[in-house]
Amino acid sequence: PLFSSISEAIQSRDYELSVAELQRISQWKLQSRRNDSNIRENSDEAVTQQFKSALTASTDREAIDELTELSGIGVPMASTMLTVAKPSHYAIIDYRAFRGLVGAKPEIINPQQYADYAGFLEHFRTYLKNPEAYQFYMNHVRDIADAEDRSARQVDMALWAFDREMA
Repeated sequence: PLFSSISEAIQSRDYELSVAELQRISQWKLQSRRNDSNIRENSDEAVTQQFKSALTASTDREAIDELTELSGIGVPMASTMLTVAKPSHYAIIDYRAFRGLVGAKPEIINPQQYADYAGFLEHFRTYLKNPEAYQFYMNHVRDIADAEDRSARQVDMALWAFDREMA
């Protein structure tokens, strides 16, 4: 419910995002307030400006780069911000959803395709700080979303649930 209410509010205001709303998104993602002081270092104007710039970026990597300029925002939080704004187009990256890709696309860890396998492992290893890892993740999430006629958010939730069940 919190995800949907923040998403609807932001969309209704032409993607203006306040520091208070960013804190609520962070609390939802992290299930704690441990990032609040870092986020409060940003102004409402800076948050809205970077957020709108991210939403008009031409690549996922550029969108992540825009948002990670804000205090307290790493790649997973930036992906959450994008997903709250446009759940049909973006997905939240975390270790469970990333690992879940293997169940949906086992070919990405085929040792016979060593370059692809090594790429997956490197992106998984660096996803917390590497915008390229998000680009890699989103390319696969969108492939699945297109094939299954689902939103990117629906795919990320399914990947997360699959990994949790398999763990």
